[in-house]
Amino acid sequence: MAIYPPNKTQKDIDEVYKRAYERTKIIYPKKKTFFSPRLRTLHQISIDKGYLASTLVGIGDFCIDLVAACIAAVKKINRKIFPREDVIHGTKKDSYVTGKITFAKKNDLTTPIHHMQVEFWARTFFGGWRKMSSGHTDEEGVFKLYFDFIEAKKFKYRRSFHFEIHQVEHVFFNQDSGEPRKKVSVFDSFKVKKSDLTGMGYDLGLIQLFYWEYRDDVPIPRVVIKEQNEDAPEYYSEGRNEAAAEQFIPIEIIKDKHLLQIKRNPQSISIESIQDDYPTNLTVAMEREIPGSTRCDYWFGRRMMNGMSCATFLPDEKEKGKYWVKIFGSCDYEVNQEFAFPTVYGQFKIADNGLPLPTKIIVKGQTDAYNKNPFQEKTFTPNDGEKWEQAKRIMRVSSALSSEIDDHFAGTHLNTEQYAIAVRRNVRLNPVAELLLPHLKEVTLINHTADTNLIGPGYIPRASAMTAEGIIERSKDALGTHDWKNWKPMEPISEQHTFAIASNLFWDVVHQFVDYFFDENEEDIKKYWYEIYCMSNDLVNNSVPLFLSEQDSRKWTGEERELNQDRIEYNHLRACFDNTLSRDIINGKKKSISSITKSKNTPAEGDMDNLKDMCKYAIMVATFLHTYVNEHQYEDIGEVLYCSLGLRYGDKEDGIFQPENDYSIAPDLTRATQMMWFSNLLSRTEYGFITRNEEHDIHPYFSKLLLDKKEEFAKLHVNVENIESRTNI
Repeated sequence: MAIYPPNKTQKDIDEVYKRAYERTKIIYPKKKTFFSPRLRTLHQISIDKGYLASTLVGIGDFCIDLVAACIAAVKKINRKIFPREDVIHGTKKDSYVTGKITFAKKNDLTTPIHHMQVEFWARTFFGGWRKMSSGHTDEEGVFKLYFDFIEAKKFKYRRSFHFEIHQVEHVFFNQDSGEPRKKVSVFDSFKVKKSDLTGMGYDLGLIQLFYWEYRDDVPIPRVVIKEQNEDAPEYYSEGRNEAAAEQFIPIEIIKDKHLLQIKRNPQSISIESIQDDYPTNLTVAMEREIPGSTRCDYWFGRRMMNGMSCATFLPDEKEKGKYWVKIFGSCDYEVNQEFAFPTVYGQFKIADNGLPLPTKIIVKGQTDAYNKNPFQEKTFTPNDGEKWEQAKRIMRVSSALSSEIDDHFAGTHLNTEQYAIAVRRNVRLNPVAELLLPHLKEVTLINHTADTNLIGPGYIPRASAMTAEGIIERSKDALGTHDWKNWKPMEPISEQHTFAIASNLFWDVVHQFVDYFFDENEEDIKKYWYEIYCMSNDLVNNSVPLFLSEQDSRKWTGEERELNQDRIEYNHLRACFDNTLSRDIINGKKKSISSITKSKNTPAEGDMDNLKDMCKYAIMVATFLHTYVNEHQYEDIGEVLYCSLGLRYGDKEDGIFQPENDYSIAPDLTRATQMMWFSNLLSRTEYGFITRNEEHDIHPYFSKLLLDKKEEFAKLHVNVENIESRTNI
């Protein structure tokens, strides 16, 4: 294949791309009917279990939904009959309920939970609620709620009172004024006998809460979730669950049908029929109109620059005008012996049209089942004919797997979760909670789902070289190159580098929004600085070590040293990571995340700017950076033979250097349908967008700033209405 398919030009490919893009845009299906299968939560989906199987299941699910709806209706009626009015009953404050709240986890027992909202309620014999007192814990986790003793002893109140601990569940904004409203919910409650209220005060003692705990079983900052539907620190909104059901049930049904076919009659199904059953993706649509349009050098360079992988172009030190893209494969991570994951270096030149053209591809590492030398190399150029085409496919696949783990899962999902945990554990009264919580919510839930469906026993370890243990270790290393300090978006290398240009444009919008928010709330941000101090400590203390800092470089061989130095240089550049900064060392480990502040009660010089930069970074990662890679997955890994997440070694001497029609190196039938399920899941079940603002949880000024740039983004092939407000898929 030449730069373009035979007798075709760049204009031909650009035009077919526009037509294919319009034809394959995701359109959400109609609302479910009585007989439609149900999906109650996103966590319910499974990669290999047929859940949505029959009309009978649909009827059963409808009955379950009906019962749940009845229970919810009863609760709603109960709330209307017995409302909780925010009025304190009693006039004197001559008695109190006191105690101290800390975390309950073993290594957290001495850590107080500061500024937690606490309330003391009574109930009348007729069911009415009466608030006796409310307040917050102090910096040491101590609370002292004063109430009217005589009022509490009145006959109309029942024998037990209720002490409640509340948490902020959601933040909403008035869409005209921008005024925030926090929705709180009861996290835990304790009954206090009326007969115990006898003296000046009643001491509830030490209350220990399992509240937004850090996991101990992984080397990555993750939150503890024992059972997502019953014992999670947060839950999906109703709208998010409904959107997942409406958007994804058709895909789930296709996958279930394929798995049944493979089990009962595998001769009745093929990779081609699997591909045809799923919605047509971008590359399939283009190939149907112009064969070879997505396999040519022009398209290869264009997608490397602006597709799912959105590669970083490192200037070639020896050849001016040339750049290197480096995809690091299995390296020293745990892998299986079925799939290849070589390291691939691609050299590109920037053509007159501003897009990169591949000039050389170097494949390093094991590519067949026989020669296992991890440092063997094979070099290819456009003059190598069919082998050049195969080398491009290998680079596409290695790049897709690397992007999926390093950029998508670690770089956005896990990266966002570590900020979500630190904010949830510490920030309540500080306005920064109102700024960040809408963008950090639900990420812990989707990451928990990924543990089983995509990592653990899920899809990626089955359909690629990486084992679950290898993914965890690789994710830890990837996080070791991410930090908010001195971060800035990728620099564009040409006018056609639309990903980088759009990133910088969105970064400008985030700057304006966060600066505006801080100007409006500066006094209260400083007033509750203690929360920022604690958040900063949690972020740093629980962050992963600096990339490769735990390895003893003195033990590296010459080949290992060269590879690891390349990894450090390139990954720091890719993550825009400032390796010149001094880093905190905790328990002998050099931490990757920078401290926001060392000042406990008031910000020191530069601390407010640090906090601004951290907030900007967290929002950028949770919104634009996640949206971009997530949205492009359906385009770039939505065709099995074009780009899966792994190529099998097969049994031929040339290993993975085979044409596309050699199915011995392609995913098998089961993994082929799971591949399509996977790519559709990640791109089709979106909900929660900045400008659409379905739940009124986005500050209106942020939406306005983004809409004002709508045309500028459109020129860069970015629809601002599709930019997600949080990472929940």
